[in-house]
Amino acid sequence: MSPLWLSLHLIGFTGWIGGLLALFALDRGSAREGPDLRGSFTRARGAVYRLLVGPGAMLTVVSGMILTLQLYGEATSVGLSHALMTMQGLGLVAALLSLIVSVPTASRLGRLEPTGPSERLFAQLAARLRVSDMVTLGLGLIALVAGTM
Repeated sequence: MSPLWLSLHLIGFTGWIGGLLALFALDRGSAREGPDLRGSFTRARGAVYRLLVGPGAMLTVVSGMILTLQLYGEATSVGLSHALMTMQGLGLVAALLSLIVSVPTASRLGRLEPTGPSERLFAQLAARLRVSDMVTLGLGLIALVAGTM
């Protein structure tokens, strides 16, 4: 297993999951603010998705695939462990959910105003983003636990 790819995998995972945790803290902080500041929080949220969550998920998937291909050369006749396969499967599903649902939704949400004619759509997208992030975070943390087994 290459130390470079393992380091990149851990850096990507840290940015991805750490960014999601930071977004949950930002979301809790913005709930106490008025609607006039919610737009600023939403634009900040979009920046975290663009700079941490999206690239972190992509780096995690790419480095994880390379690490998996390297492991196939070292796998015994018994095969890979169940914990490792759990980490790979759940991590891939979580990353795809993050890249296909969360990042585009956050980008669209950043272009809307929380008040006015787009208020209803803003609330729907924010709810969708919250749910997809909770699922992504849950799957990512289970993958982390499985990977440490």
